[in-house]
This record gives sequence, C-alpha cells and structure tokens, in this order.
Amino acid sequence: MGKKRWIILFLLLIFWLVISTSLGLPHLLTGVFFGLVLIWYWRDLLSGFPGISTFQELLALLRVLFFLAREIVLSAIAVARTLLFSRPAVSPAFILIEPPLTTNWGRILLANCITIAPGTTTIDVDPETGRFFVHALTEEIAQTLMYWPMVDKIRELEKLIQRRTKDVMVDSRSDVPDTFGTN
Repeated sequence: MGKKRWIILFLLLIFWLVISTSLGLPHLLTGVFFGLVLIWYWRDLLSGFPGISTFQELLALLRVLFFLAREIVLSAIAVARTLLFSRPAVSPAFILIEPPLTTNWGRILLANCITIAPGTTTIDVDPETGRFFVHALTEEIAQTLMYWPMVDKIRELEKLIQRRTKDVMVDSRSDVPDTFGTN
C-alpha cells in the first residue's frame, strides 16, 4: 500500500473516531476495516489525483480547505436565514458556469466544493467543455457563485502542480539519449 493510501486510511480513521465518539478497540477495528474497504474501492480513483509534493502546493491546498470551511459556515448561516426568515426569499435558480480550470481533478474538486457548501449542488460537469450546471437555493447565492473566489484558489493549486509536473517531464526528457543522433 502506497504512502497516499496510508495517509487516506489515517484520515478516514480519524474521521471515524470523531463521528463514533468512542475510542474502544471494537470501534477502532471497525474504522480500520471500513477504511481499508474504502481504499480498496477507491484504488482506481486515487491514481488520477496528483500528489502534493512541495510546500507551496501544501499551502495552496490548505488555503483551499480553510476557505472551504469558512464558506461552509457562511453558507449554512445564509441558508438558515433564508429558510427561517425568508430573507432573501427562496427562489431556486439553475446556472451554467464555465470556470477557467484545466484539469479533471480541479473540476472534480470544485464540483465537490460547490456541493459541500449548503445551498448549492453541482448537477453536472461537462468533461469536454468544463461547464458546470449548478442548482442554487436563491438567485443571490447563484450570483455569488458566478464569481466565487474558490475558483481562483483551485486554479492557483492547479498552476503549481502543472508547473511541477511540466518541470519533471522536461527534466526526464533531457536524460533520454536522442535516437536520431542530434544530441
């Protein structure tokens, strides 16, 4: 089992212990069992996501996660205010957005961020065009989603990882001898 899978198993186990509110051996073994089952089930999915290997990439990922946590709290308050006091009135809206994300994992990350934030749900993502079809609880939420700063944070993370992978590809090509004798 690779390093990435061990980290995910550890995070799943921590999550399991938090929601089970017990540190007993049966709960721990159950968490390990279900964590291993999930990792086995996700084995193909995990290979498509890039690793975070530099400190800059880690900081960019943390910025995305902290911003998401902040947005979840603010969105939950906005949804509660809308549902309890009808301010603004519930007026569901469907919107089509086309964020400037270039990688599939960046689009998946944004789609999940949209769905995790209360009041919005990603209905569909077109893999060829990168267009997102999103449902929002109110027109106000839909308008704020059109210019959501999360897109910029994910784009920054994409650029960092693409720069690293492009440098790795260029470095690896320079070590390969040219078979046509031009090197």
